[in-house]
Amino acid sequence: MIRPLALAAVAGAFVCSAAVRAQAPSPSPSPSASPSIRPFTLEVDVDVVSVTAVVHDKAGRFVRGLGPGDIEVYEDGVRQDVSYFREVSGPAAEKIPLSVVLVLDASGSMRNNMHFLQEAAITFVHKLEDVDSALVVDFNEGVRGSADFTGDTDRLEQFVEALQAWGGTALYDAIHYGLNHVKDQPGRKAVVVFSDGADNRSSMKEEELLDYARSVEATVYCVGIRGESGLLARSPRGFMRKLAKETGGEFFFPDRVGDLIKVFAGISDELHNHYLLAYTPKRAPDSSWRAIEVRLKKSDAEIRVRKGYFAVKRRRPSPAAVPTGN
Repeated sequence: MIRPLALAAVAGAFVCSAAVRAQAPSPSPSPSASPSIRPFTLEVDVDVVSVTAVVHDKAGRFVRGLGPGDIEVYEDGVRQDVSYFREVSGPAAEKIPLSVVLVLDASGSMRNNMHFLQEAAITFVHKLEDVDSALVVDFNEGVRGSADFTGDTDRLEQFVEALQAWGGTALYDAIHYGLNHVKDQPGRKAVVVFSDGADNRSSMKEEELLDYARSVEATVYCVGIRGESGLLARSPRGFMRKLAKETGGEFFFPDRVGDLIKVFAGISDELHNHYLLAYTPKRAPDSSWRAIEVRLKKSDAEIRVRKGYFAVKRRRPSPAAVPTGN
């Protein structure tokens, strides 16, 4: 019997257009160069929804070797015809670029724990693969980001090492900044958020940010610790848990700040082990929210997927706007 499973696989959904084909990445650039990779794409005659999924067994290990016969996909309760399904991890698999934003809390309450965060973030940066790129964003009273997405680990490490703790917590504005910068990146997209306290400086509201996160094809992972104010501080745990769940990510609240390295390394491993599937929705785009459900036939495995996507009809360029060759 097929049953829906709510945990342990990550999914992102996006709509694209034109004939299903996989493009192999260009040769990998050196770490110091800006990547000019043509990412894997799905193109069909009609709009397609692409879903990124990670499947775990009960021990938390990634399940390999699944095929299209092992899953069923439903959109708003209606079964969809899966046109593409494959594993895109492992030594023999084609690498798909990962664009990830690290959103790091540099508020005053981080003063005694900043070195733990810096060490964990640097560990994460050095686990990037040759086709991956990252952007580092830090926040307190305001939001600052490294210049651009890069695979240069030395540059990323320098930005992380320069973080200094002071001021308030503009958490929502910082996450919005990260989502806005990653949304048009190629390949898989993710945002990793770390904070030790609730927002107290942002211009954006919580519900506004959640709505925006639902509209961006990016998986959000949230990591929180208890800040210096302890039990008296407002906790962002409820918000961070909801943000992660809505986008197909996970929320972590380690008991010890020293466990951050392990948590960040675990997130990196999950981001590099997943499946990609695609289907053509049976209902035409109408700007509505569509719920996605993936049902897995393996009773001893679990799958976590993004809650859904907005079925926005993409504007096609007019004939006059399409450039022609000589």
